[in-house]
This record gives sequence, C-alpha cells and structure tokens, in this order.
Amino acid sequence: MSINCLIIDDEPIAQQIIERYLEPFDQIQIVGKCINAIEANSLLQSLQVDLIFLDIEMPHIDGLAFVKSLAKPPKVIVTTAHREYAIDAFEIDVIDYLLKPISQERFLKALNRVLLMDRSKEEANPYIYLKVNSKMVQVYLSEICYIQGLSNYVKVYCDDRTLICYQKLSHLEEVLPQSLFKRSHRSYIVNLKKVRSYTSRELNVGIEELPIGANYREAVLDQLAKHQA
Repeated sequence: MSINCLIIDDEPIAQQIIERYLEPFDQIQIVGKCINAIEANSLLQSLQVDLIFLDIEMPHIDGLAFVKSLAKPPKVIVTTAHREYAIDAFEIDVIDYLLKPISQERFLKALNRVLLMDRSKEEANPYIYLKVNSKMVQVYLSEICYIQGLSNYVKVYCDDRTLICYQKLSHLEEVLPQSLFKRSHRSYIVNLKKVRSYTSRELNVGIEELPIGANYREAVLDQLAKHQA
C-alpha cells in the first residue's frame, strides 16, 4: 500500500519537519509541497493525493476554506499554531489536529490513524509503527498481547518480543481499535483476543495475570462478553 501526500504550509521550516518525520515510512510518498492553497489546487488537478498535511493561516485562502472548496477532498491532518480552529476543522472530518511545535510522538499518533484506516479495508492483519529508540518499528496488531504504561513510555509485550516505545499509553489507546484493544487498568491496554481466561478482577494473558481497574471493569467485561458470544 502506498500513500501519496501533499504538504501545504507557507513556512519552509514546518515543511522540513514534516518531511523529516515522514522519512522512515517507505510507503508514504511526498508528491508535492506548496506554500498556499492556490498552488495546492493546481497539483490536485494532476496528481493522485491521498493525504494532505495542511496549515490553516496562509496567504490568499485559509486551509479550512480550501478543503471545503474541494468536491472530494483527500484525508487531512491539520498542522497549525492556532488552537481556535479545532472545532471548525473537525466539523469537516479532518483526521487529526496537530499544534505546532509538533512532536514526533504526536505526529506518529496521527499518522498511525491514517495507516490503520487504510489497512483495515485492505489487509486482514493491519499494523502500526512504534518508535523504538531512534527507529520506527512495524508491529502487527495481532502480535500484541498487552501494553504497559510507564510514565512517558510504554512496554509493548508481543508474542515473541518486548518493545520499549517512547509514546504515552493514552496516545496508543486513542489509535488502537476499541473493538480489539481495551484499557483494563490505568497502566494496561489488553488485546482481548489474547485473553485466555478472566474474572471480574483480573485477566489471564499468556502467563501474566493483569489487574482490572475498578474504573474500567464494566467496559472490559462487556467487551469480553461480546467476544465470547
């Protein structure tokens, strides 16, 4: 699967940061960079574009007005220094709203949303990318057993490896599909297909017994019951 993306931003440094963050992803191709919506509109007439990284406050036409003008807009991730446009942006179904300066962790969260959306339609075994040290590591959802949150990083326990990733547990909770992955405790997210047995207070995942927090109990048990049915 290849994703063609277009960067629309009137700040050269902002364009360079997005380029750098995209560099490890071979399947994502930058097909153009524009400093305003007029240039972008010309490129969209001649290129197949699947994803736009879009600034809002730009010369001539602002980013949101530009997207509204398109009959069939590509997926959009907003990249802006302004918080006040967030409601308007989500009303036109943007994938994510990133505030500058954009951290690599936050950028990866947004990108994984796009990747999972496309792969869920095309592939039986979707995957995401996790930042491990300085590398982006491909991890299939089906190999993840559970994830443990440890302050500003997580441990991802897979079938045959354990990864230490510099992402927050809350970020992964938002990205991973809720029908398969459930927050069972303030420190754990569990792949429900890996649960071998359970009680109202703990889950057996492989050889581990993981606690079910009181605030998460009802949602976890309801979802497990659906899997059982």
